[in-house]
Amino acid sequence: MNIKIRDAKYVGTIYNNLKILPEVAFIGRSNVGKSSLINALLHRKNLVKTSKSPGKTRNVNFFQIDFIGLPSIYMVDLPGYGYSKVSRAMKKNWHYIVERYFTSNRDLRLAIILVDIRRGMEEEEIAILRMLEDAHIRCVVAATKIDKIGISQRQKGGLQIQKACGLSPLLCSSVSGQGISDFWKEIRNVLSMDRQRYEKVNSK
Repeated sequence: MNIKIRDAKYVGTIYNNLKILPEVAFIGRSNVGKSSLINALLHRKNLVKTSKSPGKTRNVNFFQIDFIGLPSIYMVDLPGYGYSKVSRAMKKNWHYIVERYFTSNRDLRLAIILVDIRRGMEEEEIAILRMLEDAHIRCVVAATKIDKIGISQRQKGGLQIQKACGLSPLLCSSVSGQGISDFWKEIRNVLSMDRQRYEKVNSK
């Protein structure tokens, strides 16, 4: 099954009135590579703004992806966490935004937790994973930036992440493109869920 993208565009934040579509959310630490990965998935260079300064994503940003022959979805870029140079109040606000998004969202079909393979799975990622599991939201763990280490280190890092969370991670790189097809396999499953429901709602 080949997925062909008709259009991809930024449509706003969680505070906007948006169409009802199935959602795929990306969450991870600041500078884990969320923006670069979404751009790589969509074959775009600058749709999602990237920055060398971590902590720039401070809203829940929605990108509408329209396919040829398949229903549209939102890819959702969530605020990064764990950046030490922001205030405690801002960190608290980010966590509040993310938790509210997860716990009140009926259209979230897949959450992708990104982990820098060099850093591994830490307490924050485990807590997010457990929260999503409690909300019965399908989760995928992805190990990013594998192009920065050798093959043996990738295997070791992947096994360490699996041991920490119980899930085998997707190994990926927005630079080399490795793992991109694995993401689309997961997203294909989303596209087949509740298709009639979304088409009916949005036809009104």
